[in-house]
Amino acid sequence: MRQFSAHSAQRGVVLPVALIMLVMMLLVAIVSFNMGRQNTIIAGNMQHKAEVVNSANQAVEEVISKTAFITNPNAALPGNKTSYDVNGDGKSDITVTLNPPPCVKKAQIIKNAELSVSNANDAACIVGASQNLGVEGAVTGDSLCANSVWEINAVATDDVTGAEATVTSGVGVRVAADDAKNPSSTCP
Repeated sequence: MRQFSAHSAQRGVVLPVALIMLVMMLLVAIVSFNMGRQNTIIAGNMQHKAEVVNSANQAVEEVISKTAFITNPNAALPGNKTSYDVNGDGKSDITVTLNPPPCVKKAQIIKNAELSVSNANDAACIVGASQNLGVEGAVTGDSLCANSVWEINAVATDDVTGAEATVTSGVGVRVAADDAKNPSSTCP
């Protein structure tokens, strides 16, 4: 009869244990790689979203910096849309449209009593008391100006990734009373 020692019974166990450890290390490496790749994708998506939001904000700033939107809201941007090149390659990456066009959310006619003759901005709005015949608003005490609140919606879309963002901004503007009453510029 053969006798087996503890030493001879352990022969050949090292290879299967080493293979199991190698497979486990390979699985850990694959999981780590996938997690890193997912984090990179998430960071890239966040960057695209930030670029789209910044472009929408830039379009809103362009509209506000020119007062053309007050008299003709449909022409606030040429063709009611604009494009931006965010990566500097000379091609437009993000398209921004104003949808709907800028509109008046609220307008309140300013009373003559609330204006100051010494203020140059107010002087253009004042209706003289002696000119009350045939002048709209003179009898009611209304001036020629109104304080208005405009709503501007900019919808930005990344042409490559499809990321989209809508930025809604409000801006208070003193306008001519006629512009404040214009039904085509009133928000639905």
